[in-house]
Amino acid sequence: MGPTSSAVDLPRPRIELELGKRRHRRITGPAGLLLFVCLFLPAMRGCHETVYPMTMPMFWHPYIYGLVLALATAKLTVRHLHYTVMALRILAWLTVIGAALLIAFSGGVALVELLVGVLMLAAIGRRGCSERRVALTAIAMGTLSLLWFGLWVATPDAMVGVYLSVLASGGLLVGGLVWLVETS
Repeated sequence: MGPTSSAVDLPRPRIELELGKRRHRRITGPAGLLLFVCLFLPAMRGCHETVYPMTMPMFWHPYIYGLVLALATAKLTVRHLHYTVMALRILAWLTVIGAALLIAFSGGVALVELLVGVLMLAAIGRRGCSERRVALTAIAMGTLSLLWFGLWVATPDAMVGVYLSVLASGGLLVGGLVWLVETS
């Protein structure tokens, strides 16, 4: 054994490919996180109680998408982008499967949920991995969430969770648009 060899060779350091700095992260990250937090805030006044979104699993999709998109802004590596795309695809498929199971209980809600799942699957795609597709998914979810929560804000029973969800959905939409421009 020479002076430079040892009994144990250390693994070579892993080099992570980076995506580069993106300005959308300052918008998309906080907006997605705020949308996820709204899952636990009071949304509507019911007949005799306050309604929290946490108690209705069929309406969790925008909140969970917000969390996944917020986590997508946390790292700048290509590997993390692959994980994000995989998580968004799984979430889109779970939305489609959930709609299929929900059709037995509530047909109208199930059809809307199925439409959302198909749109999200079309936005992220079934193959490949690109930052542009993630940006399109953020735009689609921001738009759909803004429409959904905007309808609830128009009712007199809306509470703080719905108002903050509208704000967060608008942030996701703007962040997704900035992200799309940055990837061009």
